[in-house]
Amino acid sequence: MRKIKESKWTYVILSVLVAVILWLYVGADLDVETTVELHNIPVVFEGEEDLADRGLMITEGANQTVDLKLRVKRNTAFFKFNNDTVSVVVDVSKIEEPSEYTTAYRLVTSGTVSSSGITDLSEERNITFTVSRRTERNVEVQGRLAPGVEVAEGYQVGEFSIVPGTITVSGEASTVNQVDHALVTVTSEEPLSESYSGDLPIQLLDVDGNVLDMAALHLETDVDTVQVTLPVVQTKEVKLKVDLKAGGGATVDHAQVDIEPETITVAGSADALSGLNEITLPKVIDLSQIYTQEEYTIPIQLDSELTNVSGVTQATVTIKISGLTTRTLEVETGSIEQINVPEGYTADVVTQTFQVQIRGEDADAVAAVIPSQLRVVADLSGVTATGSQTVPAQVYLDGSSDMGVVGSYRVSVSVRRG
Repeated sequence: MRKIKESKWTYVILSVLVAVILWLYVGADLDVETTVELHNIPVVFEGEEDLADRGLMITEGANQTVDLKLRVKRNTAFFKFNNDTVSVVVDVSKIEEPSEYTTAYRLVTSGTVSSSGITDLSEERNITFTVSRRTERNVEVQGRLAPGVEVAEGYQVGEFSIVPGTITVSGEASTVNQVDHALVTVTSEEPLSESYSGDLPIQLLDVDGNVLDMAALHLETDVDTVQVTLPVVQTKEVKLKVDLKAGGGATVDHAQVDIEPETITVAGSADALSGLNEITLPKVIDLSQIYTQEEYTIPIQLDSELTNVSGVTQATVTIKISGLTTRTLEVETGSIEQINVPEGYTADVVTQTFQVQIRGEDADAVAAVIPSQLRVVADLSGVTATGSQTVPAQVYLDGSSDMGVVGSYRVSVSVRRG
């Protein structure tokens, strides 16, 4: 047992001695010089912020790389001498004018590598690049659906909302002037049935709609993405209608109503369209003012929650009265009533007689009406001066509810003070 332990210690001591000898040998060998080749080392331009402050920028040669051939000691190469620990740097901070420049680079090391003892054997030690005048311009950001994107049946996309709506493009004047507008594209694998909202990257396009290579043209933008909202709403075909007021012996049953267009298509949220089957035009038509047929042009008005997809902004309403008997009576105006006479004025009715048209469904009842059943009331509320003038007159048919007076009337009055 004792011999085994002594044997172990002997092996340990021998191992340590061998390690020390190898370390001394390797250390001596690493001090020998060797050649290292590094490829595709990016050129770092130092001081580009100073160029920007002077309205300048690097265009040609901004993204170039170089190949290096270096003589170094083996102990330096041993400690990770590679593309991550060596940089090629060009100082552009003192440049003040646009031009082409050829400048020697300097090697910068990092990490465990020291720049001492490095000899650059590269054939080309200069970097050629172009500095150009920098300009900027604001362009509009537009939105589109990606080719092939479909909208679900019964839905419609609204207008793009893009924030910011314009961006600033900067670069060399000749390339900045190629930019016509910026573009964001909404994509979807499924037909759109709900609104889209999110941040999207921008592309720059020329006047012909071609996408510009921003990197190749050395173009920059003040933002990389914009906030995009694209509403997607339901659509529905809805019937138009108009309200009628019975009068002049005519009821809704006597009126034939034609509306052109009969329907329009509207868009809105599901809640806004739920239960919406018709839209009432904003005019009540008084049938007492229609003799036989009348045509009206009425604007189509919608709630703020709805959008008129059809684009038709007004409707033509044609109303034809039928099924009634009409008769004309001559009325004497000696007993015309006056209402709303302004204080300090007196009026005399000048009109002696005028004709009034009455109408009803029962021809015998219409024929039996006598002039004394007609009552005329002149409204002087609009009188503001003396002299002869016409004022509106309302004619009533007393003693019958199945017939009525058709049309509107005016009478002449002479107004004086006192």
